[in-house]
This record gives sequence, structure tokens and C-alpha cells, in this order.
Amino acid sequence: MQEHPYSAFRLGDVRGIYPDEINEFFVQKFAMAFIRHFELEGIIAVGRDMRESSLSLQNALMDAIQQSGVRVHDLGLCTTELGYFASTTQSISATIIVTASHNPGAYNGLKCVLQNGIAVTYDTGLAEVEHIMSQMADPQQGPAVDITDQRVDDMPARLAEDLHPAYIRFLKQQFPIDTLSHAELALNGLNGTAVTLAGELTKELGLPVTWFRKLPGPMPSQGADPVNPMLTRQMKKYMSHQNYDLGIAWDGDSDRCVFFDSLGDLIPSYYIIGLLAESYLQQYPGAAIVYDTKLCWNTEKVISQYGGKAVRSETGHAFMKQRMRENNAVYGGELSSHHFFGDFHHCDSGMMAMLRMLQILKRTDATISELVAGIRQNNACTPEISLSLEEPERAFSELARYYSANATDVYQFDGLHFNFDNVWRFSMTQSKTEPVVRFNFETREDGDSLLSNALEVMDRISPFKSDETKIADLLFIQ
Repeated sequence: MQEHPYSAFRLGDVRGIYPDEINEFFVQKFAMAFIRHFELEGIIAVGRDMRESSLSLQNALMDAIQQSGVRVHDLGLCTTELGYFASTTQSISATIIVTASHNPGAYNGLKCVLQNGIAVTYDTGLAEVEHIMSQMADPQQGPAVDITDQRVDDMPARLAEDLHPAYIRFLKQQFPIDTLSHAELALNGLNGTAVTLAGELTKELGLPVTWFRKLPGPMPSQGADPVNPMLTRQMKKYMSHQNYDLGIAWDGDSDRCVFFDSLGDLIPSYYIIGLLAESYLQQYPGAAIVYDTKLCWNTEKVISQYGGKAVRSETGHAFMKQRMRENNAVYGGELSSHHFFGDFHHCDSGMMAMLRMLQILKRTDATISELVAGIRQNNACTPEISLSLEEPERAFSELARYYSANATDVYQFDGLHFNFDNVWRFSMTQSKTEPVVRFNFETREDGDSLLSNALEVMDRISPFKSDETKIADLLFIQ
């Protein structure tokens, strides 16, 4: 069995509790190992989110990069997608963003891409970086980086050019003003980094917006997950005070984007993926669309209808980017509300998701509720249920043993999937960023029957639960 000396290493990025699993010493060692393994030269761009620990971690990271003989481009407080954009500019060989995305404030982490947004996963380099780090000195043996023997004047330069204007110009070229609906927008930054980009972007595009939770920090106590039920209730209450056509919220580092209708009700990302996939396939018939399989029937129907190429992907931004690039896909949608774009070097962008939706509303002259109503006639799903399980592998085995006898199809791909006569299905997937298992249910028929089936699955999993979550309160038809 492979040993993992650092618990913060995940399959798609680095993420852990500060300062126990990730701290200044950790990121300094990471920087040196990262540069050594990928043989990086030129410039590494480094940015951060709004967490209390992020500035200190960014400074430690940049010190170590400079000590390794590589120049640094300081992106400062920024969205993760600005880091992806930075990786496409000349001479930047990699980007590292200090962020733990939507996780609660106690967490922090690192999202890394190489030049032109090429994702770095555990299978494509992070494992080797972890191994190199494990061979370095322990904290008790001295600091990870000693810069006392090198004059500051001799260290490689630290650049601080603001890339926001260049990225906004890029977005305006992709989404001309006259193609966008100028609906009244309620924007929710969840006290993350969204305003650092969306603030000036919406101003330059002349979009009518008002902001909720606008300024970066402090984070909501439960984290900055835009689909968290408590946070969606806050958004609904905020939108009730004024007549809005559309609500938009982002997570902590702004690479996830979710939408709310005029009543302030969350539109399931599953339906948004279908709308965006349809939009891109109308523009590029037969193109490849990448999607995760936790919920998939509507997405596959849209892809088939337009003769597109359906490409399944494991959950996680790094895996989606990889599948996007391998298949030259025009769009990729993940149930977690990450949206990936072929004309953005196959990276995810919360801003491009917003702008594409505004193009759809302009072109169709419809509300988002009207667009989604047609999808809901043929598909129903529940919210994603996330549970902490004491023995997840045994839980997987128990469900597989019980349901395999009656399921039309059982397959394993980034989790377990059960299909019952093409009428209803469910999936269970272990999270790559949190210690939970995610359950998803969908049907092509009656929603009440789906709720009954979902409650039965949850009842069978209850012996493995490690918390007091009341499942019945979380299950409803979206």
C-alpha cells in the first residue's frame, strides 16, 4: 500500500486544515518540490483567496519559489480563474492559487496548473511532489527555506502586474455586450473573491447588478458553498426585497457558479448543465461535451439530440480539465457547479458561466424558470445528499450486494451507479475534497416514487452514518 506522508494531498489538489495539515513550512517545501519535479523555469504566478491564513501562506510560497531561482508573479487577492488566465500568458510556466475553495475557514489549500491551464492531479505529478517533500528535512531540523545566505537583491524578481484588465478584455471579446441579456441581477459573492473580478466586469458590460455578501471575508461560518441550504435561504430572503430577474452566486474562489430564479429559488446545477450543453451544441453541432455521472440522463439526452460526443469524467476540476483537453470539448459541466469551456483552455470559469447564461436568456427571450420547466417535465432529481460514513467501503459493498439483484445495470465509475429499468437511478461517490459520501437520485417518471426509493436507500445506509443528519429533511424533488 502506498504511503501518504501528507494528509493534505488529495486526488485533484492539496487541501487540509490550517495549520495542522497545511502551513507555511508545508507550502515552502511544496514549492521547492513542485519546481524540482516539473523542472520549472521562467515565472510562476501565485494568488490567494480571502481566508485569514492565505496571505501568510502566499508569502511563504513566493519566498520559496524565489529561493529556488524562479521569478514570481504576485496575483494578490484573486479568483482562481484569474490564475488559469495567467497560465496562458507568455513566460508563466505554472500557477498556484492558495485556496480551499468552498471549505470552511479552518481549511486552506493549493490549486495548481501548468502552462495553458494543464491540470496537475495526484496521478499526473502531485504524487511525485509529495514523495520529494517526504525526503526533505522535518520541521525540527530547521526552516524549510533559509534565505539568510542570499541577498534579497540577488533573488529573482517578484512581479505585481494586475492581470484583471487583460482578463476582462478577453471576456468582453468572448461575450460582446450586445449579445447579453441586461436582466436585473442579484449577485452573491459569499464574501469570497468574486467581486475582485465580477465587480469591474459587470460595470464595464453595463449590467444592472446589486450585491449580497460582496466584500472578501470574513467567510460564512459554514464555508462558502453556494448550494449550502442555509446560504441559499439567505439568498432567497435577499432577493425577496427587490424585483430581480436572475440571481447568481459563486463559491469562495469563484470557480463555481449557481443560479437562482426570480423568486430566489436555486436552480439545480444539473438543469443548468443541460442548458449550457444545448447552447454549445447548437453552436458547435457534434462537438464533445464532458460531464460527471452522478446525475446524467438529461445531459446524455441533450448530447444525443444534437449528435454530440458524450465524454464521462471523474468528479473534480483537475479530472474534468484533463477530459476536456483530451477530447477538445467545447463545454464541460460538473454537478458541483463547475463549468468548463473549450475557448478558455478547457478550464472552469464562474464568470464565463454567468455570461453564457445571459447570452442564452437574450437569445431565447425567456426567463430561466421557463427554460428549466421543459427539462423538469421529463426529469426529476433530489438535492445531493452528503453523509459522513464510518466504513464507506463496507457501505458501498452492502448497497451493491442488496441492489444488484434488482438493478438493470450496476457499474463502477468514480463511484457506484445503479439503474432500475431506465426509470430511476442513484449514485454514491466518495468526495475528493471532504470526508463524506455523496448520494444522488434521479428519475424519468413520478417524483414521489423517487422520494420513496431514495428514502429506502438512505434507510439501508443509516447503520453506517457517523452523524445525526435527518435525511427526510434533505430529500425533496428539485
